Amino acid sequence: MTATFSDEDYRRVMMLAFLGEWMVNAIQKDPDPKFEDLALKVYAFAKGTSLEPLITFDEPSGSWNPSDAFDAEAHALIDQYDDKTFWEELTVRLAERDLIEKHGERAVRGMRPEQRSRAAGAIAKAYTKEFENTGIDRLKITE
Repeated sequence: MTATFSDEDYRRVMMLAFLGEWMVNAIQKDPDPKFEDLALKVYAFAKGTSLEPLITFDEPSGSWNPSDAFDAEAHALIDQYDDKTFWEELTVRLAERDLIEKHGERAVRGMRPEQRSRAAGAIAKAYTKEFENTGIDRLKITE
């Protein structure tokens, strides 16, 4: 079976390549060139198609890269992801901390998963409401 991509399918493949490469390399001191090279290869296939405006050719490196507009579109998705995961992760970590403070680490580690989830969920609900109403405005570090 031969698979073909519509322009919209290929545009999504380009976005997946961008997001995947970014996810792997954005936090690395030394980016993995295998991911970067593969993403550049994906972009290069857009040359000569209706998607060519989404890429630009970099003379010094001889590679096709995302255009500024495509880059901005991808980073808008990354920003949405970061915002969502920030609040979820903050809520989970604070709820876990509070659960341990209330019951002790040993007791919390000894809870069955559904019991622990239910207990943490009740705490997390309060944090979710707080963050929806005030964001980080009332978060303080105290000694």
